[in-house]
Amino acid sequence: MTTSRELLQARAERTQRWVGRLESTPHRRNSFMPYRPVPGGPYVDVEGERLLMMSGYSYLGLAHDPRLADAATAAMATFGTGAHGVRALAGTTPLHHELEAQVARMLGRESALVFGSGYATNVGVIGAICGPGDTVVVDKLDHASIVDGCNLSGADVVRFRHNDAEHLDRRLSALTGDGLRLVVVDSVYSMDGDIAPLPQLREVCDRHGALLMVDEAHGLGVIGATGRGIEEHFDMPGGADIKVGTLSKGIPSVGGWVVGSPELTYHLRYAARPFLFSAALPPAQTAIALEALRVLDAEPDRVTLIQQESARFRDKVREIGIDVGDSETAIVPLIIGSDEAAYDYATRCRENGVVGLPVVTPAVQPGMARLRIAITAAHNRDHIDEALGAFAAAAQAQGLAA
Repeated sequence: MTTSRELLQARAERTQRWVGRLESTPHRRNSFMPYRPVPGGPYVDVEGERLLMMSGYSYLGLAHDPRLADAATAAMATFGTGAHGVRALAGTTPLHHELEAQVARMLGRESALVFGSGYATNVGVIGAICGPGDTVVVDKLDHASIVDGCNLSGADVVRFRHNDAEHLDRRLSALTGDGLRLVVVDSVYSMDGDIAPLPQLREVCDRHGALLMVDEAHGLGVIGATGRGIEEHFDMPGGADIKVGTLSKGIPSVGGWVVGSPELTYHLRYAARPFLFSAALPPAQTAIALEALRVLDAEPDRVTLIQQESARFRDKVREIGIDVGDSETAIVPLIIGSDEAAYDYATRCRENGVVGLPVVTPAVQPGMARLRIAITAAHNRDHIDEALGAFAAAAQAQGLAA
């Protein structure tokens, strides 16, 4: 009989073999090298080499903003370096209340709750809403935290084709029983940069009496005229029943949030286990998130820059002859093909002074390996042109150019 110790060892060895396959050649290992930010711009240092970073998540370009650093310093001086406990006991400070009020106001809801991470938010919210006898219906390309939240909830999980409202309609029509029905989608999909069709999804959910939850992880600060996300993008205030998101992408801190009715957030405060049983968001990170939201509120030109330069970038990449799929946001995939071809292309881009990080199977389907590029407010027009030059030269060298 195989012992548990032997089974654990076998699983660890399987992981080692998988990672070893990814790092089997020097150019692949280079793709995983650690980066250090270079102050004053969107550049990173890799072993003493200055490279333009084109695959970061800090959409609003605020990761090195001194206003955020000052807010963190002031918070630590007042509240200390860490939380004193969970939010329900000694962990809540006035900063948490301020942050939740700001999130609720900016997202157009009465109430908000802040979690320790975006992952914990999805797991906690879905698990507090749904359970055995209920059904969660998810987009095929939903983020892993949504999928895990659904599986951990004990509810039945049904998938529908990506951004296909008609298929969602058929899936909901086929359901039986009286349990709660929750549809969960991302507002912006992290590997493709396309946007969920909120008007059509809302119509289908209303027809079947289902709740609609939208994850704005890659939407806040990116889509909508002032960066408020998918409801502003479609001019549909209240289009989602529940909205969640992170404080670690456009907002360069850590944590997650959910907005909705006061009744919902009260329920989540005591029923969402990752909230109830995790230490509160630390004071410095809470203050950083609060200040970043205030900057977003006061400086919508950052969002305008992202949207304009993303559109220009997509057009130029298509002219090079590289497929960008259905991207319509700051996330622009450069779809190369095989895993090996994507690594080769990333290496050539690095040799031309630009970091474009490869995303390969199993994160994407076989034959759809890509460089995941993100346009941010830290990039000006010259940075974008520098990147385009590197991408074009690498495509020419690899025989990908039109």
